Amino acid sequence: MAHAPVRLMRAVALLAILPLSAAQALGAAAPAVEPYRLAATRHEIGGVDVRAYTERRAVGGPDLPLPGAAIVLVPFSDSFVAELEQIKGQSRESLRTYRAAALAIRRREEAYERAVWEAGAADLVLSHLVGPDGRASFGEVAAGPWLLWGRHEVWNPVVAKRPKRQERQLFALGPRLVGFWAVRYWMIPVTVRASAVAAVELTDRDVWFSGVIEETMRQDTVP
Repeated sequence: MAHAPVRLMRAVALLAILPLSAAQALGAAAPAVEPYRLAATRHEIGGVDVRAYTERRAVGGPDLPLPGAAIVLVPFSDSFVAELEQIKGQSRESLRTYRAAALAIRRREEAYERAVWEAGAADLVLSHLVGPDGRASFGEVAAGPWLLWGRHEVWNPVVAKRPKRQERQLFALGPRLVGFWAVRYWMIPVTVRASAVAAVELTDRDVWFSGVIEETMRQDTVP
């Protein structure tokens, strides 16, 4: 996966665009972790196998793996899912909310993971990167309801005309778009059962949300 340029800042002010409360945007209530602890104590353990790929474009052709896709397994939460669905729904309201949604979803995911960590259950936030073969596996997963979260990002640079030195000296120039991440998210509830492995497929046909995360650079940093 390509690296974005340095000295970048996000192009959108999410709290100004998406009508979420500060608690919703920046924090999250952790789910009850006791059932997962109890399952582990009882040795009710299973696993999850993930295959992430783009479906073949021609009959007889190969499926194309999505190496580098990030896969996260977290305890299931109805409220967390509802908040993500709210952001997705708001993304349809305008171009501005659409452009803000992918980053808002990413921040909401991070806040939920942080809440689980702060609840003393860091071991219940499981993550892997998809390998070159398009697969990722989780072993020793406590039986119970989980939420599988997938994210695949592709960097797209934007070549724009740089302002002349005189323009930078005379005018207060706004941030310049230098590129964007094309982001695809998957969100799939998974029930893990004791002594069983749940198989999950993530394909380009069942993406939960597609969006962009824009990257900008302050114009006064341009030489």
